[in-house]
Amino acid sequence: MNTVDAALYVDLEGVRARYECLRPGCTQPLEGPVYGDQVKPFVDTIRTDHPARCTGVSR
Repeated sequence: MNTVDAALYVDLEGVRARYECLRPGCTQPLEGPVYGDQVKPFVDTIRTDHPARCTGVSR
């Protein structure tokens, strides 16, 4: 069974992005929003960077 444990939102123009962690107990469930030139680096790294900071359920 597949479960969703996070959502990455990027607007269609690529000028805004934010990340929402849905893991129970995560102490930092929202990251962002970021804007402009920060969007691409954020999108490229958030999926690996956030789990290292997340204190929710085991990954």
